[in-house]
Amino acid sequence: MDIKDPIHGYIKLNDDEKNLLDSPQVQRLRRIRQLGLSSQVYPGATHTRFQHSLGVMYLAGRFADSLNLDEDKKQEIRTAGLLHDTGHGPFSHASENVAEKRDIDHEDISCNVVDQLSGKINSDTDRVKKIIKGELEIGQTVAGDIDADRIDYLMRDAHNSGLNHGQIEADTIINFSEIDSRRLVHRFKSTQALESLFTARLHNTKSLYKHHTSQIAEKMLEKAFESMLDQGLEVMELMRMNDYEAHNKLLSSESTANELYSRIINRNLHKRGLTLDQEDLSRRELEILEKENEKQIEKEIIEKTGLNKSEVIVKKPSTPSKADIDVKIKKNCSIKDFSDVSPMPEALHEASWRNVNIAVYCSKDKISEIKENSKQIIMDKL
Repeated sequence: MDIKDPIHGYIKLNDDEKNLLDSPQVQRLRRIRQLGLSSQVYPGATHTRFQHSLGVMYLAGRFADSLNLDEDKKQEIRTAGLLHDTGHGPFSHASENVAEKRDIDHEDISCNVVDQLSGKINSDTDRVKKIIKGELEIGQTVAGDIDADRIDYLMRDAHNSGLNHGQIEADTIINFSEIDSRRLVHRFKSTQALESLFTARLHNTKSLYKHHTSQIAEKMLEKAFESMLDQGLEVMELMRMNDYEAHNKLLSSESTANELYSRIINRNLHKRGLTLDQEDLSRRELEILEKENEKQIEKEIIEKTGLNKSEVIVKKPSTPSKADIDVKIKKNCSIKDFSDVSPMPEALHEASWRNVNIAVYCSKDKISEIKENSKQIIMDKL
């Protein structure tokens, strides 16, 4: 079976993969958008987890060929690539952020799906689950820092959003990869291609993943999901939904969820009432605020202003760590950190700080009240 993909061209599937593709668990991914609510900003960003999963399966197979893996191992990582996102909830990260606060991880759900589909999987399912979690040396081709997952979503997200900085030399990255010292390493010849990948990641993050309008819509949706859970919805029931099912559930809700989601779909979004970044706070202060409880800050702002619960949303900082880039380069038979052969990791780390802030979102007509009252509440946390 061949499927035409706009990013990778024709993707071939064998009979076992076709059977998995036709399962309800994988078909469900057709109804989950890859970028959640990013289409509020980029109308073309309506591609799905289904398309992405096909791309990851394809690239995982390319890695297997480059690493000279046998057919059994190749099938394991292709299967893991196809199933790695089956644990995602509706609207992707919005539901996952809510689930993670309740100690539920989408990778664990994906592994449960592997168990459900064990009768259709012609591979060692325990190894497939370990690959999904990045626990085997070959698992780093699907769940590592430079992997099939990241290469595909950076390329696909940029393509569908209409951005021009998703040009990644996937062939070079894959062809100059190997297993050494029980981990995936990249030969020095691929350094420039790796730099292009991290550059694309930086641009995608700034322009797409952390666009302020997308972040506001996502935080509003998170709060809507929280409201439904407070009304008795089980978190696993939420995570099993697709976007359409969650859409209907939100609109039929009698809680704050209905109000917030109705505003989202009519693009009557909250605005930035207050934003504090590196110009206002030190990095250390932003790191301290990252550990604060968003709900507690919201509660204090609501008590001081008298605003409704749905009118105030706090987004705390997400600070970068140098440990976020764990890439190894093989040069002259020795293994080095990527930062030892390229200035890119340090530059990326510094640039990432420009996207860090704490923000308070509110209704348009409440901006002046938020500006007047919320800054001191936040500063008192330091």
